[in-house]
Amino acid sequence: MGDQGSESKSAFDAYLGSNAGTGPDYAVSDADGRMIAAKWRRPATRTGLSKLNQNVLMYHIGGSTSVSMFVKGICKGTGSQHGSVTFRPHDYEVESVRNGVFEMLHLYLDQDLVNLYAQQNLVGRSSVDIDPMFAAQDPWLQGYFAMLVAEFELYGGIDHQSHSLLLAQSQQLIIRHLVHWYSNAMLRSRQATEKRGPPHPLSPRRLRIVLDYIEANLTSEISLAELAALTGLSANHFIRAFRAATQRTPYGYLVERRLSRATEALRHGDLSIAEIALSTGFRNLSTLTNTFKRHHGVTPSAYRARLRER
Repeated sequence: MGDQGSESKSAFDAYLGSNAGTGPDYAVSDADGRMIAAKWRRPATRTGLSKLNQNVLMYHIGGSTSVSMFVKGICKGTGSQHGSVTFRPHDYEVESVRNGVFEMLHLYLDQDLVNLYAQQNLVGRSSVDIDPMFAAQDPWLQGYFAMLVAEFELYGGIDHQSHSLLLAQSQQLIIRHLVHWYSNAMLRSRQATEKRGPPHPLSPRRLRIVLDYIEANLTSEISLAELAALTGLSANHFIRAFRAATQRTPYGYLVERRLSRATEALRHGDLSIAEIALSTGFRNLSTLTNTFKRHHGVTPSAYRARLRER
C-alpha cells in the first residue's frame, strides 16, 4: 500500500506523498497560493489515502483503464474509460489499485464551498454531502474538464493569475452540478432550480458597472468575488445572471476583451508583441500567442504581417 495521507494535509500534498516521489505535470493555484487543480501521472501501484481536508474530483485523461477504487473497503468499480469522472469525498478513506500509469486531472473542492452553496441556494439546509462516484460517464463534466485541460495547458499550467477567475468560476459551476445530480440534496436542488426558473439577467445598470470594472482592470488580476460584490449577488448567482445578460461566462468575457484590445494594438500600434501581451493583461508573449492563435487561427505576428501586406 502507498503512503497514508492525513487529515492535516491538503489533498494535493496527500497525493504528492503517494505518487512514488514524482510531482504533477503541472499544478494550478489560486491567488492565495492554494492548490486548486493538478495534472498527475499516477504510477501502477496500490495506494491508500485516509481522510483529507478537501473533496477531489478527478478526470481520466489517458493511460491505463485497469483501475479499481475501494471506499471503506467496498469496491466501487473496476475499469475507467478515458473521459470518465471520479469523485472522492473528503471524509472517506479510499484505496486505489492501478495496473498501469494513469493520467488524470484533479480539481480540489473545499467542503466549506459546497456547504456555502447549500446555505445560499437550498432553504433550510446548511450542509450537503456529495456521493462518491467512480468512472462516471457525465457529458457535462466531461465537456467542462476537457475545457479546463485545454485552458491550463494553453497557459502553461502554473500561471495562477491567468486562472484565478476561471478557477473560482469553475468551482461554482461544478459544485452546482454535483449538488444537483450527485448529492443527498439533489432532489431539493432540482426543485429549487425549477421554482426559480431561468436565471434573471443582470440589470443594465449592474451590468454596466461590472463591464466598466473589467475594462478598467484588464491588466490586473480580477477575482470572481470582486465582480460578484459589485452586484450584491452570491458568486453562483452572479455567474448565472452575467451569462444570461451577455451569453458569456465572466472568464470568457475577460479573455474576449483582452484579445480585442490586443488585436487593436496589433492593427494600430507599433508596440512589440511582447509589449502588447503585457499591456493587455496577458502574462507573457507565449500566453498571448497561444490564446490568439486558438481564437483567430493565426499567431499575432502572422496577423500583423498580413495587415502590413495589404
